[in-house]
Formats: sequence, structure tokens, C-alpha cells
Amino acid sequence: MREYRILRSGVTLFLAGYFVGGLLTLLHPREEVFPVYSWFLFALVPQRQTLYAVVLHEAEGRPLPQPIAYQEAINIVRDPHNVVVHQLIQQLGAAVEKQDVAQVTELRRLLETNYLPARSRYEVAKISYEPLRRWRTGEQRTERLAMFSTEAR
Repeated sequence: MREYRILRSGVTLFLAGYFVGGLLTLLHPREEVFPVYSWFLFALVPQRQTLYAVVLHEAEGRPLPQPIAYQEAINIVRDPHNVVVHQLIQQLGAAVEKQDVAQVTELRRLLETNYLPARSRYEVAKISYEPLRRWRTGEQRTERLAMFSTEAR
């Protein structure tokens, strides 16, 4: 019986300490200390997101009926959902925005020689949105950063 009371007291102290530790994480909600995790059930929703996109205007020397984002150009590009291309586009957009000419030149070369169709004309655009508003209404802000053309291969 004595062991039962000791075990019960130990479990009670452990749970009380874990509870207090969880409450202490409310002071610094972005930090988690193993094995006591924050008591927030959901991640905080970021206020504003920024992505960059490549929008094709011409492919194979022919104008497209309507400009189309790289990820939606299923019949025009080889692999529109390639993660490497997505990361490359994000880096290119950031470099264009910073006006880093050397990095823009290198990233364009990689994108144009490996992923874009020959004789293409495309723009690099910045897309800004608030996640909840975009989810509810589809609202986003698109800003053209630069327009480029590929060399004939």
C-alpha cells in the first residue's frame, strides 16, 4: 500500500510539473523545450506571404493566347510541378528584387537552359497575399518585377 501512495504522489507531481512547464511555454510560444511542448494547439497563421512566379507569355517563338504561370503550363513545359524549379524561381525573384545582376544572370541561365522552352518570353512576378483572405476570397496582389526573353538554342 505504501508503494501505491508513493507511485500516486510521483505521478501527481510529474503531471503537475508537466502542466506548469506547459504553462511556462506560453511566455515564449515560438520556442519548445523537449519534452515540454507549447500548449498552443495550432500553429500561428502568418500575416503576409510572398512568393515569386514565372509567367510565360511566349513559348517556341509563338505568343500564348493568355499568359500562364509556369506551374500551370502543363502542355508547354516538361515538368511544371518540379520542386527544384519552384526553388529556383523563388531565388530568381528574390535576386531580381534585390537587383543582384550577377545572381540574376546565373539563375536565368539555369532556368532557361534546363526548364523553359526555347525562344520564350516570360516575366518574373511577385505574389503577395494574406493566407486566410486568399483562402476565403482568392485575393492576392501580383506585381511584375522583370520581363525576360530566352536565347534561341
